[in-house]
Amino acid sequence: MNLTIRYFILSITPLLIMSGCTYERVVSQKGILVGLDGAQSGIPAKREGRALPDFLRTPEEGIRVEDEEDGTITLYSKSVRQLMAHITTTIGNDEKDLFVEQLLSKRTKEEFYERGLDPGLAFDELKRRERDVGRLFYFMPMGEYTPGLYLKTIGPNTFRLQLSRVTNESLHWIGIDVVFEDKNYRLRWFIPNG
Repeated sequence: MNLTIRYFILSITPLLIMSGCTYERVVSQKGILVGLDGAQSGIPAKREGRALPDFLRTPEEGIRVEDEEDGTITLYSKSVRQLMAHITTTIGNDEKDLFVEQLLSKRTKEEFYERGLDPGLAFDELKRRERDVGRLFYFMPMGEYTPGLYLKTIGPNTFRLQLSRVTNESLHWIGIDVVFEDKNYRLRWFIPNG
């Protein structure tokens, strides 16, 4: 056999063998009809992993749970968006005690006590500025999930959600500082414009 043909065969053989060695990557194990009643699939069921740790999971009852026996209300704020919803709801329902007890951070309450003031004044101020709260939340409708907004760490368990490039001078507040304590987000206070 000619030496050139031999070299050609020896150089082509590894390429032919390697072309059959490819990795298979599974992109999705869910079929197209997975959500339809009575749909069956030959694809083995994948065990669903948990996306969030338990302390960040909202109870199945929702973010606002009322005890049927004694009427006690428990607010769950596992995200800034949920905290914003609670702030709006408690102001709208005039639930001052619930706001101070479950939404206002310990640090903010301590600052009020150090100045000889009642933390309930925080609620009174927000009630007075209810329209300003609504306008701020209008610009960040999905909280930290609003496109273009990012939750910035400003201290231990303390975060800031602020509007970038504020051109509207009529906004009284341009952001919100929150604290993660007792497995929930709590209000530190609002960031003034200017």
